[in-house]
Order: sequence, then structure tokens, then C-alpha cells
Amino acid sequence: MSLFINTTLGGLELGLCYAILAIGLYISYTMLDFADLGVDGIFPLGGVVGTIVMYRLGVHPVLAIFVAAVVGALSGGLTGFLHVKCKISGLLCGIIVMTGMLSVTLALTMLLSDTGFTGVIFNYRALGIEGLFNGEWIDSLSNRNKMLVIIGILFVVVLVVKVLVDLFLKTKAGFMIRATGDNEQMVVSLGKDPGSYKIMGLMIADALTGVAGCLYAQMMNQYDNNCGSGKVVIALVAVIMGVSLFGNIRCMKGTTMVILGAIVYSLALNYFTLIDTNGTFLKLFNAVFFALVLIIGNKRKDFHKIGWKAFKKPKKESVKNG
Repeated sequence: MSLFINTTLGGLELGLCYAILAIGLYISYTMLDFADLGVDGIFPLGGVVGTIVMYRLGVHPVLAIFVAAVVGALSGGLTGFLHVKCKISGLLCGIIVMTGMLSVTLALTMLLSDTGFTGVIFNYRALGIEGLFNGEWIDSLSNRNKMLVIIGILFVVVLVVKVLVDLFLKTKAGFMIRATGDNEQMVVSLGKDPGSYKIMGLMIADALTGVAGCLYAQMMNQYDNNCGSGKVVIALVAVIMGVSLFGNIRCMKGTTMVILGAIVYSLALNYFTLIDTNGTFLKLFNAVFFALVLIIGNKRKDFHKIGWKAFKKPKKESVKNG
């Protein structure tokens, strides 16, 4: 029973951290209809930048999160610039930025090494870094109480991010971002440049990716150069799962759906470890689970419209005609 509780708490920790990542993909993928593969490179970038400013400049962990958000936003701006101004397809833009950022993060790790050599994993305790989730006050708690405190802090951060995103989407700029993904010609007819709104949306989305990367590093109490691997898949599954499971709840906002989707997915991944303790079939379980989520998502044809016409029930006339 104790193992099950700890596994559940661990899943909640990861789920809340991934929820911020999922909200970012919610903006780029579902609103702008942009497959941003740069997430896998920007996620570790946020982690390494946050770690560097805490280690070298001694800034507060909260300020480090804001710095990571700025760096993520600049990376998203680069993706948008390549797509809008250089006329490169969105898929290739994401690949280009992801590939470049992986090298950038590796180079930046030189600032974490006193020997001047790059590394893979940098432990916060070894470097003497005190983040949001470590320090004397939290280390003195029992393991379970420590996990509950971490979950509480992450919940507050996710709630703040969700409220800010929801408020932004109600503004004129937020409306234009949603309109750009749904119908660019309408934006042009309003005398606006849809390209600028694409860049803005990608900057916001990748700013959240940077925040998630910095929070993940602080939560794990270490920066790992390989932490970005597969994060775009995790965020995508969270979005699809959230819409598939909670799409029929009309009063629920899209951001809430993807948050819950991230939590459910992370819990499922953690429970898989209880079934396969050796990890032999863990990837297989993950693949099958992802396939089932996609099958469910395909049965809901409106999951990609979450950002614009969020789950409006079809009219009776259209149902009859169909």
C-alpha cells in the first residue's frame, strides 16, 4: 500500500510539471495547428539556463523560472521567424530549432563545470544550488511529507499559469491567435498580419516549455542533458487525452482539460512501473497506451478545435444531414 501511495504521489509531481508543458503545446498545436518539435530542445534549455543563473549568479529559484521563460520565448520566436519570414514548413522549423538547441544546451553546461568540460548530469546538492524543492526546511521533512509539499508548490505554479493563460486568451491578442489557427483569411480581412500572431503564439507556448524545463530540473534536484527526450510526445498525449476524456464537459476550459490529461498520463506511466518492475516492457506499455489514446482521440473529431470552437455539440440539422 505504501508503494502504491508513493507511486501515486510521484505521478502527481510529474503530472503537474508536465501540465505546464502541455498548456504550451495546447497553444501551438491545437490553437495554431503548428507541430512544434522544438519542444524537445527548448525543455532542457530552460533547465540548463535556470540552473546556470542559480549557480553562477545566485538568483532566487523563482527568478530563475522567469529567466527560463524568457529564453524559451526567444527560442519560440526563432521558430516562428523561420516559419513566417523564411517560409520554412512548421515541421522542419521545429526540427531545426530542436537540433540547434540540443547543441546549445550542451555548450552551456560548460558554465556548470569548473573544469570547463561539458557534462550530462549536474546534481544540485553537489553544486550547492538551493532550488524550490530542496534546502534545510524541506530536507528535514519525511519523504511522503516532502512529496506533498512539492505537489502543493507545483499546484500553485500550475494554477497561476492556467489563470494567466486563460486571461490572455480572453484579450484581443488571444482572440487573434485563436483566429489565426482557425482561419487566417479572416485575420487578413480584419487588416491584421497572421504571421505576427503565429510568432506571438509560439513565443508564449515555448516560454511555458522553458518554465516546465526549469521546474523539472528543480524538482529532480539536478539538470540532465537528456531530459528533453520525448517531451513533445508526453505533452501531445496529455493534450489528446485531456480532450478525449473531458471534452464532453462543456463548462471545463481547454487548459483544465490538458492539465488533467497530463496528470492522468503521468499516473498511468507510474503505475506501469508497478506492473513491470524490471522495466523490460515499459516502453511497450507506453506505446500501446499512446495508441489507445490516439484511437480514442480519433473518435473525437473536434480535439484539434479545442482552441477555437471548444466542443460545441453538433446541431440536430447537421446530424441528420450527416
